[in-house]
Amino acid sequence: MKTDAKIILGAIVVSVMIIIGAAVVLGKDNSPKRDQLGTASMTIDKKEENLGTMKVSDEKTATFTITNTSTSSSLRIWGGSTSCDCTFANVIIDGNQTGEFNMPMHMNTTLKNWIGEVAAGKQAILNVTYKPSVMPVQGAVSRQVNFTTNDPKNPEVQVSVMANVL
Repeated sequence: MKTDAKIILGAIVVSVMIIIGAAVVLGKDNSPKRDQLGTASMTIDKKEENLGTMKVSDEKTATFTITNTSTSSSLRIWGGSTSCDCTFANVIIDGNQTGEFNMPMHMNTTLKNWIGEVAAGKQAILNVTYKPSVMPVQGAVSRQVNFTTNDPKNPEVQVSVMANVL
């Protein structure tokens, strides 16, 4: 075999090995496993809020209260995301506020991997802000925020904000 062919074949083999290795490393599921996070129970004060009539230039925020109704287990919250780039959410636990959750493709790794803990009997505040100017539309809109919990009765939670954009 000629030297050039050996170099090309070697480069192809190394490239394939790098691609396979990257796929294994990047494809690994690092998300928390519910059975490792214990179980808790929660309530949320509402599942939706109407923000009313808004101009495209307006911003409005809805507040949702999440209560850990467990007597001894921490409520864990993770996987926060929004349904549109124009919708943002943050969580406040014990006075500590997260960054702004958004669509997963627009969030940094820290927020994607964030897990919040609400002590037994305590509350967290979920703020959902709608900014129509980011993705201008007119008329009735509905935007969602999703998050995951270690409450077996509420493993996936979705809240909505609605508005009429002028």
